[in-house]
Amino acid sequence: MTSRLTKTSAAALLFAAAIMCASAAPALASVITAFGGASGPGLGSMSFNNLGTPAVGNDNVVGASPNWISINQKAFGAVDYIDMVFTVEDFGVPSTEYILTEGVANGTGTDWIGYQVVLGFGTGAGFTQSSLGDGLGFDNPEFDSPLDFSPFDMQLPLNEDVHNAVLDVFVDGAFHVFTFTIDVPNTISEFTIRQAPRTNPVADESVTWSEVKTLYR
Repeated sequence: MTSRLTKTSAAALLFAAAIMCASAAPALASVITAFGGASGPGLGSMSFNNLGTPAVGNDNVVGASPNWISINQKAFGAVDYIDMVFTVEDFGVPSTEYILTEGVANGTGTDWIGYQVVLGFGTGAGFTQSSLGDGLGFDNPEFDSPLDFSPFDMQLPLNEDVHNAVLDVFVDGAFHVFTFTIDVPNTISEFTIRQAPRTNPVADESVTWSEVKTLYR
């Protein structure tokens, strides 16, 4: 009798421990593990701060994500693009959402009338834009997290992979803080954020969506 009770109790204890371990296991998702550096003909200087992922697998957050990417300063020395590469570890389940905050400096010698951010893969001539529906995107389809490209008055997501900021001026020598949100899927090992200022004039503040698409595509 004692032997049977002991075996039963042991089995129950093992079952309970298994449940506790399963419930304590962290959620798995795609996590940015490293900043791979910045390059491109627009790059003047770069000061990366840090990144963190306290809430893994938190896709579709309303408001600011607790996961962050922080860049102290990205200075443009020419009116051209800068590519920033991030390494991703694939844990096999849902996307993780990050809020990126960066200080941007205009050291190009000219005022900007717009700014574009594009998600993709590779750098330089080997850069390719992210495909629609591949999971990498700017908080799509909800677009319910912080988006700020001040001093630009209008922030227009052309689609899930392209942001355009227009309708004001980022003057030469100025410094502003930009904020946007990125969904990182579990199907990639790295991705690139390509950013570039624009100096092409916009006719007036009544610019339409189609005109913006023509200007920035």
